[in-house]
Amino acid sequence: MIANNRTLRTATLAALFLAAVGVPAQKRIGDFIESRSYNDDKRGTERSLQYRPDGRDFVSVNGKNEYTRALYGGYTDYRIETSDRPIFAIYKKRNYRNVRFRAIYDGREYPLEATEWCEARYSEGSRRYVVKDKSWGNAALYIDVVALVDSEGAVWQFRAEGFAKPLKVKALVCNIADRRLRRNGDMGADKPGCFAPAPNDDGLVTAEWDASGESYFTVSGVEIAKMPAAEAAKQFGATKERNRLMAARVEFNTPDPFINTLGGALVMAADGDWDGQTWLHGCIGWRMPLAGWRAGFLGDVLGWNDRAVSHFDAYAKSQVTNVPPTIPHPSQDPGKNLARAEKKWGTQMYSNGYICRNPERNDQMHHYDMNLNYIDELLWHFSYDADTAYMRKMWPVIKLHLEWEKRNFDPDNDGLYDAYCCIWASDALYYNGGSATHSSAYNYRGNLLAARIAEIIGEDAEPYRAEAERILKAMNERLWLADKGHWVEYEDRMGLGRKHESAAVWSIYTPIDCGAGSPEQFYRATRYVDRNIPHIPVIADGKLYGSTISTSNWLPYSWSINNVAAAEVMHTALAYYEAGRNEAAFMLMKANIMDQMYIGQSPANFGQISFYDAARGECYRDFGDCIGISARTLLQGLFGIVPDALNGRCFIRPGFPQSWDSASVRTPYMEYSFKRSGDSLVYDITQNFTRPLRIVVRQNIGGGKYKEITGTAEKHQVIKTPIPAMLIEPAIDENVQHTVDPVAYGLAEPDTSGKFRKVNIDKFFNSEVDDIYKNKYLSPRPPYTSLELPTQGVGEWCHPDMTADVNDSVFRTLIADGEFSVAGVPFRTPAEGHNIAYTSLWDNYPDSIEIPLKGKAASAYLLMAGSTNHMQSRIDNALVIAEYKDGTSDTLHLVNPDNWCPIEQDYFVDGKAFYTTAPRPYRVALGTGMVSRDFGAELNIKEVYGRPIPGGAAQMLRMPLDGQKKLKSIKLRTLSNDVVVGLMGVTLQ
Repeated sequence: MIANNRTLRTATLAALFLAAVGVPAQKRIGDFIESRSYNDDKRGTERSLQYRPDGRDFVSVNGKNEYTRALYGGYTDYRIETSDRPIFAIYKKRNYRNVRFRAIYDGREYPLEATEWCEARYSEGSRRYVVKDKSWGNAALYIDVVALVDSEGAVWQFRAEGFAKPLKVKALVCNIADRRLRRNGDMGADKPGCFAPAPNDDGLVTAEWDASGESYFTVSGVEIAKMPAAEAAKQFGATKERNRLMAARVEFNTPDPFINTLGGALVMAADGDWDGQTWLHGCIGWRMPLAGWRAGFLGDVLGWNDRAVSHFDAYAKSQVTNVPPTIPHPSQDPGKNLARAEKKWGTQMYSNGYICRNPERNDQMHHYDMNLNYIDELLWHFSYDADTAYMRKMWPVIKLHLEWEKRNFDPDNDGLYDAYCCIWASDALYYNGGSATHSSAYNYRGNLLAARIAEIIGEDAEPYRAEAERILKAMNERLWLADKGHWVEYEDRMGLGRKHESAAVWSIYTPIDCGAGSPEQFYRATRYVDRNIPHIPVIADGKLYGSTISTSNWLPYSWSINNVAAAEVMHTALAYYEAGRNEAAFMLMKANIMDQMYIGQSPANFGQISFYDAARGECYRDFGDCIGISARTLLQGLFGIVPDALNGRCFIRPGFPQSWDSASVRTPYMEYSFKRSGDSLVYDITQNFTRPLRIVVRQNIGGGKYKEITGTAEKHQVIKTPIPAMLIEPAIDENVQHTVDPVAYGLAEPDTSGKFRKVNIDKFFNSEVDDIYKNKYLSPRPPYTSLELPTQGVGEWCHPDMTADVNDSVFRTLIADGEFSVAGVPFRTPAEGHNIAYTSLWDNYPDSIEIPLKGKAASAYLLMAGSTNHMQSRIDNALVIAEYKDGTSDTLHLVNPDNWCPIEQDYFVDGKAFYTTAPRPYRVALGTGMVSRDFGAELNIKEVYGRPIPGGAAQMLRMPLDGQKKLKSIKLRTLSNDVVVGLMGVTLQ
């Protein structure tokens, strides 16, 4: 904070004013549920390896995590929560119980969760413990727990060894501490300790038995079950054998023990995500049906053809087929401030072709485009099994989907598609009718494979082939940056039609995964991720396990926009494999595996959000999206099994690190082993596809290039090839924080020793500062249905009613003789009436203003205020142009987040996923008069999300000028859609 006489007077007056009238509290910005964090105490703390691999087991010794590894039984929401020590919880919606045990030995009771030594193992859907205590001598108690499959219940097996005296065990079953579970008791989304015993053991029920030798404890639902030992042993044994066979479906054998555990873990997590008909949004926190995201890959990638067909059939019945599109574009919802489509049957969106969220229900409107992911997964199904009968059955679904996508998101037929919340990173993501890379890529692949399917089943392929060619051509011409080697995030439809070059990871991995380009493009695009996406080191016990990545480098924070999300990391790693960058792919994949499964709180967790996520920390377990894409990354990426049944072949494109001399994999549809033998590579391959495929070994030779060795369609074959010469992969730049020259961007410290000349710009004022979010921004808007900024100018489609309280009343009381000083720089500003010249591409204000100037100056100090948001990050929002009488000019670029800030909030900056140029601009809190470069510190703002500043804040920039030239004018011109940029004062020096 700036400390001088004016500041002290300002602070005193502000305090008196606030005491008298106050400033309304700023409304929180963002998703109130998905912005909550229960991990603030862990942020920035040192981490340790909590689990280690031992064969197929995840092992901890004297671990401390409680209720973090779920065991899934049948295909309901019933589960057993296990801990690193033998204390448990039973989950059934609205019916939860805590389960713990005590050993009664030699006259004492020993809580089993508090013995002196405990080893815990997780694998094959069970949690196994060995507990010891010095009071027991050399004795040990072995505990094994499984959740039953055919009924909602569980069995614990106890086996005592070495006890010199009789042993009893007491079970204590009571209510849990917090019965108000917001996300089904999921980690990081509900309060820590929610599954702990209720105070005073509320609802306690006990059971006690002789535990010498082997004994069992059972529950049915949430109640203790009195089951004969023989029956309990039978159910326990049957469940163990079922789980063993289930986990053995996929098996990895590699030189890396941290990988070898993952086959069974992957299958058991996937089995927990299955409800008997479809793949779910998640196993725990999001246990609900979902047609989209990436869980739908699981059936085919893990060899469950029957489950794949069940899933696709169920959602084929969810496609709308009897509602013609009779209402023209656009159909924005006035009740949602035009931010999203109106839910009304007969609009272009809610009509034939739309796929509803729940299975076998085609009469439910939802606010996501689940079509794209569902169809992409269906097309992958045909890559595993080119069943012509099933193709014919699903052809009407594919055809109607492509018509729906075209009608809604490329109605102008330019070959580029808008994106309407169609991927995991959909909340708060909107393109205002623009052309998005990821949705265009999905539609390219959709049309390309539809053309191939049409050829096979005798339909007309030409329209789909032509559309695929149109999309690819448009992507290469308009979305691909040939000079920089990557795709843009999107191209504006509105305003100046600019390209947003700061792409998020989904705009890199999606076109690569969809094959929307050349191998050279794919390789170059991954280098963009190296250089521009924040990398965060994964460290445990001082050891570096590589780096994970955030999804973008955009500010300010909003849920799903800039997160460290496991599925996004894994999909990016898959794209690296697909681009031929095996070493970098493995490092990225391995970092995520270590972060989530070994260093994290839940062993073998396919979670949603990482410990390194700035806003939420480690959050959610066994998330369907992550399980699905992890299956692809491991099997299609690392082991390189990529079926192409539509063309009668299967690629084996190994992604092994160069240091590996051998590896093997087993799945229901293929198993193979790899080994180096002298100067050769040997692949021993056995395939079990429904229809045999020709095997093609695709050897990576670097730089995005491959060498192919074609085998046969025989069930078993051995392919031996010379070891190819490899290009050396480039190193990954872990420091990708590209900042700008602070002087050129107006961030230099003011020179308070020089003479100031305040410019009178009163006649250019066209608004009051606090009008900014009181206005209705109605035009221009896209001519087609889209996700857009709400009419109040702040918020996004998930929160269309969100607003922010900008109130400059206190600021105005601090103006003395028409002047307010910021960090020693005086500005002319009125205490009443209009006090800002706003510019915008909205029709509410002019897109630019030009103010005449006289004389010479070395600096122009600008007092400014306005809006910006994450969709306008890392791009010029506006320009300030100083023109000289000799016809030359200087330009100050206003860029979010370097030197342009949202009026309502402070940027969260952590130097990792969220970074900006230092120093940050001087800002003036309009609700207090406080002046600071860092309101987060001054106001003790702890949140990552929202970070409101009382009354909002203006900002000051020092624009460097050529002091030898005579000034003509200064011009403010807005470039970005959505934003409002205003000038409150100009002072020359």
